[in-house]
Amino acid sequence: MARVSHTGSVLRGARPTLLTIAAWILAVGGIASAQGGFSAAVDRQATRADPQHRALLISDSAWLGIKTYGAIDAMQGFEHTLDLASCRRRVTASCRNYDGHVPIPLYDEVEWREGTHDTLIVATGYNDSDHNFRDDVDAIVALTRANGYRRIVWVTLRSNVSYTSPDNAGYAKVFENNNAALAELVATGRYPEIVIADWATYAGDRPQWFAHDGIHLRSHGPWAAADYVSRKMAFLDGRGCPMPLRRGVAPEVPCPDPDVTGPVVNLLGIYPIGEPNPTTGFFMEWEGSGSWPDQPWWER
Repeated sequence: MARVSHTGSVLRGARPTLLTIAAWILAVGGIASAQGGFSAAVDRQATRADPQHRALLISDSAWLGIKTYGAIDAMQGFEHTLDLASCRRRVTASCRNYDGHVPIPLYDEVEWREGTHDTLIVATGYNDSDHNFRDDVDAIVALTRANGYRRIVWVTLRSNVSYTSPDNAGYAKVFENNNAALAELVATGRYPEIVIADWATYAGDRPQWFAHDGIHLRSHGPWAAADYVSRKMAFLDGRGCPMPLRRGVAPEVPCPDPDVTGPVVNLLGIYPIGEPNPTTGFFMEWEGSGSWPDQPWWER
């Protein structure tokens, strides 16, 4: 599938177990169909006593694995919409992806949604050049300001990669240049709403999270990316981490900045990483058990 849009929300302060998450997803349609497949969109509603920021995360195919590997529910702790599309670009016309679809650029996606969110998470850029990066930042910031966004969380691009985008627009040096330009722009103070989420450094020495091209999430990568964003948002909001670092301990309160701590999370210990369950379609593996645990991780 070329594009997936997903909306999710969670109760503030809740400590979800895999069992309760599974029951909740199945109750509202979830990401698995009755035939064991994955739906293109998931809409969820939850009552909040104290709503958090509504975040819109827009990516290209690099983070499509969050959906296709079943890690979509590791993005948690804040109300969010995920819009993931292969071949997407920031502002200029997107390229044509593997199934012939041309997704709308990030800029047009934000404009189409108007003022429905408070935070924009920019997780696209692998199909863009470095010639117009600064102009793209100006355009995106101006649009978000006009639509009432209060924060832009800009995800850096991995540059120790072999990926070359369609039309040779993006490649390792381009991604490195764009990361440097982003840091320079933020340092000027003209863009106080931009927060850099340094995924490039966080995931820099974790090749096992990616396909051979170095950008597309594979294996543990989808869970790592979703967990990273969840922790980054918790840190920015001053909340507790939505998940513990490992089984048997409580989540940290307040959540530290993952850009400072680095990837210290025991992904296999807290997420159901593995093969899809033949009945539900969920990707799950709990220390080889193939089933959801019946207790929270911090109580086991």
